[in-house]
Amino acid sequence: MIRLTDRGKQTANNGSANVLQNRPMTEDILATLTYASALHLLGRRFRVDLGPRSIELVVTRVIRAAEDRPRASELKRDSFSIFFWGPADVLLPQRMYDLAGDPALPGLFIVPVGRNSDGYEYEAVFT
Repeated sequence: MIRLTDRGKQTANNGSANVLQNRPMTEDILATLTYASALHLLGRRFRVDLGPRSIELVVTRVIRAAEDRPRASELKRDSFSIFFWGPADVLLPQRMYDLAGDPALPGLFIVPVGRNSDGYEYEAVFT
């Protein structure tokens, strides 16, 4: 189970190592990631530690949201999505995961959005 602490950080009471645990959001690369810098992640592989095993997710697409509209003034970056492909034998439920890689993507909230015989597709949305 995931819960927010009184300081706005997430902790897990199930001992799962892949959930963001007491990490200040200011240390998070996700705060500065942009559509342009995310394009450099295409083809990169990230590892998700699931305790007894780990799985690999591969960045397959980076898509800017609403390319034909100007960005709202209150947003600091264009909205975009990063899509990942994972193995067929493990479905990651939607939640925050630490993705190990270069660069590491700690505390990334991903959602399963598709599946075929080759695996599952996941999406992370940035606004």
